[in-house]
Amino acid sequence: MKKTSIRKYFLVLFLLFSLQGCGWMVDLVFPLDVDRFLGEQFYKAAVTGEAHGEIYKDKALEKYLQSIVDRILKSKSIQYKNEFKYKVTIIDDDKVINAICAPGGYIFVYTGLLHFVKNEATLAGILSHEIAHAERRHSTKQLSTNLTLYFALYFVLSYVLGPDLAQHAADIAGLSTNLLGLANSRSMEEEADEYGFDYMRSTPYYPGAIADFFKDIQKEKKVNPELKGADIPLEKYLSTHPLDEDRISANEKRLKDAKIGAPNAKSYFKERYRSNIEKSLGTKEED
Repeated sequence: MKKTSIRKYFLVLFLLFSLQGCGWMVDLVFPLDVDRFLGEQFYKAAVTGEAHGEIYKDKALEKYLQSIVDRILKSKSIQYKNEFKYKVTIIDDDKVINAICAPGGYIFVYTGLLHFVKNEATLAGILSHEIAHAERRHSTKQLSTNLTLYFALYFVLSYVLGPDLAQHAADIAGLSTNLLGLANSRSMEEEADEYGFDYMRSTPYYPGAIADFFKDIQKEKKVNPELKGADIPLEKYLSTHPLDEDRISANEKRLKDAKIGAPNAKSYFKERYRSNIEKSLGTKEED
């Protein structure tokens, strides 16, 4: 192949790689139906037990958690409250300290998180963060990134390396998209922190309460420095949610910039939280 042709194809690759980082293009190209479809498939896999663990069926607990979500949804900053579901489903897995808001507003809360969190405000902060992921369409943007990168790599390999090597494009693309996902996850987490904080300001909860969760996670890591393996609590959360001093400091800066002072104990709703959780889940026995 001529050098000019090679340069042309690498130029195409460069342009595709540049465009795949433009998350704003998703809002123009991908309709909200895409988010709703992806979330629905995620939900169906969960309720049928095909993925994500078994559903914990407790109407009273669902209603309680939904009431927290509904308070968050009163924020005027939430753009898709009428387009997305924002319905809570509880996953029965005490080893997973996590909550997920799938595209389209399908919210999943693990029992491990409910046991770990100490008050309603902190849980609300986590849910606000997850709702921000859906509002910012992060999963859909990741999907568009993966598709663009896949076709870019396959296109170049087909013309530059030839058909024999092009058949390996899928494997190379898969590795690349995994690395790209790790690189993007931090920026998306930071954006979700920022938007989640904004949503919390419309609630009766202390807006900076999620920092308590970060600090409790850090304490747990100090108590259990050997944490590793899929069967260990926190592992599935920490694998996708980078937590460090930067996020705690960023939370403190947001509070300072918004001129929000020290929290009032009443804004954490600790007793109401423990009462509802213990009534439905009981008290988790320590190992």
